[in-house]
Amino acid sequence: MTRRLATRRRFLASCSAITGVGLAGCTGGDGSAETDSTPTPTDADGGAGPATTTDEPTATETDTPEPAAVETVVSVGGDRVPENMAFGPEGDLYFGITAGEVRRIPADQTGATGLALEDTEQVATLPAAIGVEAAPDGTVYVAVATQDERAGVWEVPPDGEATQLVEIGGFPNDIHYDADRERLLVTESRNGVVYAVTTGGERSTWLDDDRLATESFGANGITRDADGDIYVAVTRAPEETGRLLRVPVESDGAAGEPSMFSEGGAIFGADGITSRDGDIYVAANSQNRVVRVTADGATDTVATGDDGLVFPSDVLFGPGDGGESLFICNFANQSPEDGAILRTSVPR
Repeated sequence: MTRRLATRRRFLASCSAITGVGLAGCTGGDGSAETDSTPTPTDADGGAGPATTTDEPTATETDTPEPAAVETVVSVGGDRVPENMAFGPEGDLYFGITAGEVRRIPADQTGATGLALEDTEQVATLPAAIGVEAAPDGTVYVAVATQDERAGVWEVPPDGEATQLVEIGGFPNDIHYDADRERLLVTESRNGVVYAVTTGGERSTWLDDDRLATESFGANGITRDADGDIYVAVTRAPEETGRLLRVPVESDGAAGEPSMFSEGGAIFGADGITSRDGDIYVAANSQNRVVRVTADGATDTVATGDDGLVFPSDVLFGPGDGGESLFICNFANQSPEDGAILRTSVPR
Protein backbone atom coordinates (compact mmCIF):
# COMPACT_ATOMS: atom_id res chain seq x y z
CA MET A 1 0.00 0.00 0.00
CA THR A 2 1.33 3.43 -0.84
CA ARG A 3 1.70 6.08 1.82
CA ARG A 4 -0.92 8.33 0.22
CA LEU A 5 -3.51 5.53 0.02
CA ALA A 6 -2.86 4.57 3.62
CA THR A 7 -3.29 8.21 4.68
CA ARG A 8 -6.58 8.42 2.84
CA ARG A 9 -7.83 5.23 4.41
CA ARG A 10 -6.80 6.37 7.90
CA PHE A 11 -8.94 9.48 7.47
CA LEU A 12 -11.91 7.48 6.22
CA ALA A 13 -11.53 4.98 9.02
CA SER A 14 -11.64 7.85 11.53
CA CYS A 15 -14.88 9.07 9.92
CA SER A 16 -16.31 5.59 10.31
CA ALA A 17 -15.33 5.48 13.95
CA ILE A 18 -17.25 8.69 14.59
CA THR A 19 -20.41 7.68 12.76
CA GLY A 20 -20.48 3.94 13.20
CA VAL A 21 -21.02 3.42 9.48
CA GLY A 22 -18.77 2.83 6.49
CA LEU A 23 -17.19 5.64 4.49
CA ALA A 24 -14.89 5.48 1.52
CA GLY A 25 -13.61 8.21 -0.70
CA CYS A 26 -16.65 10.45 -1.22
CA THR A 27 -18.71 8.02 0.77
CA GLY A 28 -21.74 7.32 2.89
CA GLY A 29 -22.88 4.83 5.46
CA ASP A 30 -25.06 1.72 5.66
CA GLY A 31 -26.19 -0.44 2.76
CA SER A 32 -29.60 -1.09 1.25
CA ALA A 33 -31.69 -4.14 0.62
CA GLU A 34 -30.32 -4.25 -2.91
CA THR A 35 -27.43 -6.34 -1.63
CA ASP A 36 -26.86 -8.70 1.25
CA SER A 37 -24.09 -6.58 2.74
CA THR A 38 -22.45 -3.21 2.36
CA PRO A 39 -18.81 -2.43 1.58
CA THR A 40 -17.14 -1.01 4.69
CA PRO A 41 -14.01 1.09 4.97
CA THR A 42 -10.56 -0.39 4.78
CA ASP A 43 -8.74 0.39 7.98
CA ALA A 44 -5.24 1.82 8.27
CA ASP A 45 -3.71 -1.63 8.14
CA GLY A 46 -5.65 -2.64 5.06
CA GLY A 47 -8.17 -4.85 6.88
CA ALA A 48 -11.89 -4.76 6.31
CA GLY A 49 -14.40 -3.69 8.93
CA PRO A 50 -17.67 -5.53 9.62
CA ALA A 51 -20.39 -5.31 7.00
CA THR A 52 -23.70 -3.70 7.86
CA THR A 53 -27.15 -3.67 6.27
CA THR A 54 -30.23 -1.46 6.39
CA ASP A 55 -33.71 -1.68 5.00
CA GLU A 56 -34.39 -0.25 1.54
CA PRO A 57 -35.65 3.35 1.90
CA THR A 58 -39.09 3.61 0.29
CA ALA A 59 -40.85 6.66 1.71
CA THR A 60 -40.50 8.89 -1.32
CA GLU A 61 -39.85 6.36 -4.06
CA THR A 62 -41.92 6.01 -7.20
CA ASP A 63 -42.43 2.80 -9.13
CA THR A 64 -39.10 1.75 -10.57
CA PRO A 65 -39.04 1.30 -14.35
CA GLU A 66 -37.37 -1.71 -15.92
CA PRO A 67 -33.64 -0.81 -15.90
CA ALA A 68 -31.46 -0.96 -18.98
CA ALA A 69 -28.45 -3.25 -19.09
CA VAL A 70 -25.32 -2.01 -17.34
CA GLU A 71 -22.12 -2.68 -19.29
CA THR A 72 -18.48 -2.49 -18.25
CA VAL A 73 -16.55 0.03 -20.31
CA VAL A 74 -13.21 -0.51 -18.60
CA SER A 75 -12.15 -2.74 -15.70
CA VAL A 76 -9.59 -1.15 -13.42
CA GLY A 77 -8.81 -4.06 -11.11
CA GLY A 78 -5.83 -4.41 -8.83
CA ASP A 79 -5.47 -2.26 -5.72
CA ARG A 80 -6.15 0.95 -7.65
CA VAL A 81 -9.75 2.12 -7.65
CA PRO A 82 -11.44 4.86 -9.72
CA GLU A 83 -13.37 7.62 -7.94
CA ASN A 84 -14.54 10.39 -10.30
CA MET A 85 -15.00 11.18 -14.00
CA ALA A 86 -15.23 14.11 -16.43
CA PHE A 87 -15.74 14.52 -20.15
CA GLY A 88 -13.26 16.71 -21.99
CA PRO A 89 -14.12 19.19 -24.76
CA GLU A 90 -13.42 16.60 -27.49
CA GLY A 91 -15.57 13.89 -25.87
CA ASP A 92 -12.72 12.01 -24.19
CA LEU A 93 -13.60 10.53 -20.80
CA TYR A 94 -11.12 11.26 -17.98
CA PHE A 95 -11.19 9.36 -14.71
CA GLY A 96 -9.12 9.57 -11.56
CA ILE A 97 -7.60 6.66 -9.66
CA THR A 98 -7.22 7.35 -5.96
CA ALA A 99 -3.60 6.19 -5.82
CA GLY A 100 -2.70 9.20 -7.98
CA GLU A 101 -3.44 8.74 -11.66
CA VAL A 102 -5.64 10.45 -14.22
CA ARG A 103 -6.45 8.30 -17.23
CA ARG A 104 -8.23 8.97 -20.52
CA ILE A 105 -10.61 6.93 -22.65
CA PRO A 106 -10.61 8.37 -26.19
CA ALA A 107 -13.95 9.64 -27.44
CA ASP A 108 -14.22 6.89 -30.04
CA GLN A 109 -13.83 4.25 -27.30
CA THR A 110 -16.41 5.51 -24.80
CA GLY A 111 -19.02 3.30 -26.47
CA ALA A 112 -16.83 0.22 -26.18
CA THR A 113 -17.11 -2.59 -23.65
CA GLY A 114 -14.57 -4.88 -22.04
CA LEU A 115 -11.60 -2.52 -22.12
CA ALA A 116 -8.65 -3.15 -19.80
CA LEU A 117 -6.82 -0.41 -17.94
CA GLU A 118 -3.96 -0.81 -20.40
CA ASP A 119 -6.34 0.25 -23.17
CA THR A 120 -6.60 3.71 -21.58
CA GLU A 121 -3.97 6.44 -21.56
CA GLN A 122 -2.34 7.71 -18.38
CA VAL A 123 -2.23 11.50 -18.71
CA ALA A 124 -0.97 12.51 -15.27
CA THR A 125 0.58 11.27 -12.04
CA LEU A 126 -0.32 13.09 -8.82
CA PRO A 127 -0.02 12.56 -5.06
CA ALA A 128 -3.64 11.26 -5.13
CA ALA A 129 -6.80 11.80 -7.17
CA ILE A 130 -10.38 12.27 -6.02
CA GLY A 131 -12.56 14.73 -7.98
CA VAL A 132 -11.79 15.24 -11.68
CA GLU A 133 -13.03 18.05 -13.93
CA ALA A 134 -12.16 19.17 -17.46
CA ALA A 135 -12.22 22.76 -18.75
CA PRO A 136 -13.13 23.88 -22.29
CA ASP A 137 -9.44 24.47 -23.08
CA GLY A 138 -8.60 20.86 -22.25
CA THR A 139 -7.05 21.50 -18.84
CA VAL A 140 -7.93 18.79 -16.33
CA TYR A 141 -8.37 19.76 -12.68
CA VAL A 142 -7.99 17.20 -9.90
CA ALA A 143 -8.88 17.29 -6.21
CA VAL A 144 -6.05 15.83 -4.12
CA ALA A 145 -6.88 14.82 -0.53
CA THR A 146 -3.57 13.79 1.02
CA GLN A 147 -4.10 15.44 4.43
CA ASP A 148 -0.85 17.41 4.05
CA GLU A 149 0.52 20.42 2.18
CA ARG A 150 -0.04 18.70 -1.16
CA ALA A 151 -3.81 18.62 -0.63
CA GLY A 152 -5.92 20.93 -2.77
CA VAL A 153 -6.56 21.33 -6.48
CA TRP A 154 -3.99 20.35 -9.09
CA GLU A 155 -4.09 21.25 -12.76
CA VAL A 156 -2.99 19.18 -15.75
CA PRO A 157 -2.68 21.32 -18.89
CA PRO A 158 -2.90 19.64 -22.30
CA ASP A 159 0.45 17.98 -22.97
CA GLY A 160 1.78 19.33 -19.66
CA GLU A 161 2.74 18.06 -16.22
CA ALA A 162 0.52 18.18 -13.15
CA THR A 163 1.18 21.03 -10.70
CA GLN A 164 -0.61 22.23 -7.61
CA LEU A 165 -2.95 25.15 -8.33
CA VAL A 166 -4.07 25.88 -4.78
CA GLU A 167 -3.76 24.28 -1.35
CA ILE A 168 -6.96 23.26 0.44
CA GLY A 169 -6.97 21.53 3.80
CA GLY A 170 -9.50 19.02 5.10
CA PHE A 171 -10.82 16.74 2.35
CA PRO A 172 -11.08 18.54 -1.02
CA ASN A 173 -13.45 16.36 -2.95
CA ASP A 174 -15.48 17.21 -6.07
CA ILE A 175 -14.96 19.98 -8.65
CA HIS A 176 -17.31 21.84 -10.97
CA TYR A 177 -15.86 24.10 -13.66
CA ASP A 178 -17.89 27.32 -13.96
CA ALA A 179 -17.30 28.28 -17.58
CA ASP A 180 -19.24 31.55 -17.18
CA ARG A 181 -16.64 32.88 -14.75
CA GLU A 182 -13.61 30.69 -15.51
CA ARG A 183 -13.42 29.38 -11.99
CA LEU A 184 -13.78 26.13 -10.07
CA LEU A 185 -16.28 25.34 -7.35
CA VAL A 186 -14.70 22.79 -5.02
CA THR A 187 -16.39 20.89 -2.20
CA GLU A 188 -14.50 20.18 1.02
CA SER A 189 -16.11 17.28 2.85
CA ARG A 190 -14.58 17.39 6.30
CA ASN A 191 -15.80 20.91 7.16
CA GLY A 192 -18.75 21.16 4.77
CA VAL A 193 -17.61 24.11 2.64
CA VAL A 194 -17.65 24.99 -1.06
CA TYR A 195 -14.69 27.07 -2.29
CA ALA A 196 -14.38 29.18 -5.40
CA VAL A 197 -10.95 28.88 -7.01
CA THR A 198 -9.88 31.02 -9.94
CA THR A 199 -7.80 29.53 -12.74
CA GLY A 200 -5.02 31.71 -11.38
CA GLY A 201 -5.11 29.88 -8.03
CA GLU A 202 -6.96 32.40 -5.83
CA ARG A 203 -9.28 30.77 -3.31
CA SER A 204 -12.32 32.14 -1.47
CA THR A 205 -15.24 30.64 0.41
CA TRP A 206 -18.25 30.45 -1.91
CA LEU A 207 -20.73 28.65 0.35
CA ASP A 208 -20.60 27.89 4.07
CA ASP A 209 -23.95 26.50 5.17
CA ASP A 210 -24.61 24.44 8.30
CA ARG A 211 -26.50 21.86 6.25
CA LEU A 212 -23.30 21.00 4.36
CA ALA A 213 -21.45 19.95 7.51
CA THR A 214 -22.16 16.74 9.41
CA GLU A 215 -20.43 14.66 12.06
CA SER A 216 -19.42 12.34 9.26
CA PHE A 217 -18.89 13.16 5.56
CA GLY A 218 -20.48 16.44 4.46
CA ALA A 219 -20.41 18.38 1.18
CA ASN A 220 -19.51 15.98 -1.58
CA GLY A 221 -20.73 15.85 -5.21
CA ILE A 222 -21.43 19.09 -7.05
CA THR A 223 -23.15 19.81 -10.36
CA ARG A 224 -25.06 22.51 -12.26
CA ASP A 225 -28.43 22.31 -14.00
CA ALA A 226 -29.52 23.88 -17.27
CA ASP A 227 -30.89 26.93 -15.43
CA GLY A 228 -27.52 27.65 -13.83
CA ASP A 229 -28.36 26.53 -10.29
CA ILE A 230 -25.68 24.63 -8.37
CA TYR A 231 -26.47 21.42 -6.49
CA VAL A 232 -24.36 20.03 -3.65
CA ALA A 233 -24.72 16.52 -2.22
CA VAL A 234 -24.31 15.79 1.48
CA THR A 235 -23.33 12.19 1.98
CA ARG A 236 -24.49 11.42 5.50
CA ALA A 237 -26.93 13.66 7.34
CA PRO A 238 -28.62 12.78 10.67
CA GLU A 239 -31.07 9.90 10.88
CA GLU A 240 -29.44 8.03 8.02
CA THR A 241 -30.38 10.48 5.30
CA GLY A 242 -28.61 12.15 2.43
CA ARG A 243 -29.18 15.69 1.19
CA LEU A 244 -29.21 17.72 -1.98
CA LEU A 245 -28.96 21.49 -1.62
CA ARG A 246 -29.88 23.75 -4.52
CA VAL A 247 -27.97 27.03 -4.68
CA PRO A 248 -28.91 29.83 -7.08
CA VAL A 249 -26.05 31.88 -8.48
CA GLU A 250 -26.33 35.66 -8.19
CA SER A 251 -25.48 37.97 -11.09
CA ASP A 252 -22.08 38.69 -9.54
CA GLY A 253 -21.33 34.97 -9.17
CA ALA A 254 -21.97 34.82 -5.43
CA ALA A 255 -24.00 32.02 -3.89
CA GLY A 256 -27.66 32.83 -3.39
CA GLU A 257 -29.85 31.49 -0.61
CA PRO A 258 -29.63 27.67 -0.60
CA SER A 259 -32.76 25.54 -0.39
CA MET A 260 -33.25 21.86 0.35
CA PHE A 261 -33.93 20.12 -2.96
CA SER A 262 -34.13 16.64 -1.43
CA GLU A 263 -33.46 14.94 1.88
CA GLY A 264 -34.13 11.36 2.86
CA GLY A 265 -33.01 7.79 3.15
CA ALA A 266 -33.36 7.20 -0.58
CA ILE A 267 -30.20 9.26 -1.16
CA PHE A 268 -28.29 8.23 1.95
CA GLY A 269 -24.67 7.92 0.85
CA ALA A 270 -25.04 10.62 -1.83
CA ASP A 271 -21.70 10.92 -3.60
CA GLY A 272 -21.19 12.12 -7.16
CA ILE A 273 -24.19 13.79 -8.83
CA THR A 274 -25.19 14.99 -12.28
CA SER A 275 -28.16 16.84 -13.80
CA ARG A 276 -30.38 16.25 -16.82
CA ASP A 277 -33.80 17.67 -17.77
CA GLY A 278 -34.44 19.03 -14.28
CA ASP A 279 -33.65 15.73 -12.53
CA ILE A 280 -30.62 15.05 -10.37
CA TYR A 281 -28.95 11.66 -10.59
CA VAL A 282 -27.20 10.51 -7.42
CA ALA A 283 -24.55 7.84 -6.88
CA ALA A 284 -25.77 6.47 -3.54
CA ASN A 285 -22.52 4.69 -2.88
CA SER A 286 -23.17 2.56 0.20
CA GLN A 287 -26.55 1.52 -1.17
CA ASN A 288 -24.91 0.24 -4.34
CA ARG A 289 -27.32 2.11 -6.56
CA VAL A 290 -27.96 5.19 -8.68
CA VAL A 291 -31.06 7.20 -7.81
CA ARG A 292 -32.92 9.80 -9.85
CA VAL A 293 -34.50 12.69 -7.92
CA THR A 294 -37.16 14.63 -9.80
CA ALA A 295 -38.05 18.28 -9.34
CA ASP A 296 -41.05 17.34 -7.16
CA GLY A 297 -38.87 15.27 -4.84
CA ALA A 298 -39.86 11.82 -6.09
CA THR A 299 -37.11 9.21 -6.42
CA ASP A 300 -36.63 6.09 -8.46
CA THR A 301 -33.76 3.67 -8.88
CA VAL A 302 -31.82 3.65 -12.14
CA ALA A 303 -29.36 0.82 -11.41
CA THR A 304 -28.44 -1.36 -8.44
CA GLY A 305 -25.94 -3.84 -7.11
CA ASP A 306 -27.76 -6.53 -9.06
CA ASP A 307 -26.58 -4.70 -12.19
CA GLY A 308 -22.95 -4.78 -11.07
CA LEU A 309 -22.73 -1.54 -9.07
CA VAL A 310 -20.21 -1.76 -6.23
CA PHE A 311 -19.96 1.40 -4.12
CA PRO A 312 -20.65 3.77 -7.06
CA SER A 313 -18.97 7.12 -6.45
CA ASP A 314 -19.84 9.17 -9.53
CA VAL A 315 -22.37 9.46 -12.35
CA LEU A 316 -22.10 11.42 -15.59
CA PHE A 317 -24.07 11.63 -18.82
CA GLY A 318 -22.06 11.35 -22.01
CA PRO A 319 -22.14 14.03 -24.72
CA GLY A 320 -23.26 11.68 -27.50
CA ASP A 321 -26.47 9.75 -28.37
CA GLY A 322 -28.73 12.55 -27.18
CA GLY A 323 -27.27 12.45 -23.68
CA GLU A 324 -28.83 9.08 -22.88
CA SER A 325 -25.66 7.17 -21.92
CA LEU A 326 -25.05 7.35 -18.17
CA PHE A 327 -21.53 6.51 -17.03
CA ILE A 328 -21.06 5.15 -13.50
CA CYS A 329 -17.83 4.94 -11.53
CA ASN A 330 -17.50 1.78 -9.42
CA PHE A 331 -15.32 2.85 -6.48
CA ALA A 332 -15.46 -0.71 -5.04
CA ASN A 333 -13.34 0.15 -2.01
CA GLN A 334 -13.72 -3.26 -0.37
CA SER A 335 -13.36 -5.32 -3.54
CA PRO A 336 -10.90 -3.48 -5.81
CA GLU A 337 -11.25 -6.18 -8.44
CA ASP A 338 -14.71 -4.70 -9.10
CA GLY A 339 -13.35 -1.20 -9.73
CA ALA A 340 -14.63 -0.11 -13.13
CA ILE A 341 -16.23 2.50 -15.34
CA LEU A 342 -19.73 1.31 -16.25
CA ARG A 343 -22.32 2.52 -18.72
CA THR A 344 -26.09 2.22 -19.01
CA SER A 345 -28.81 3.91 -21.04
CA VAL A 346 -31.40 6.25 -19.53
CA PRO A 347 -33.84 7.20 -22.31
CA ARG A 348 -35.34 10.68 -22.27
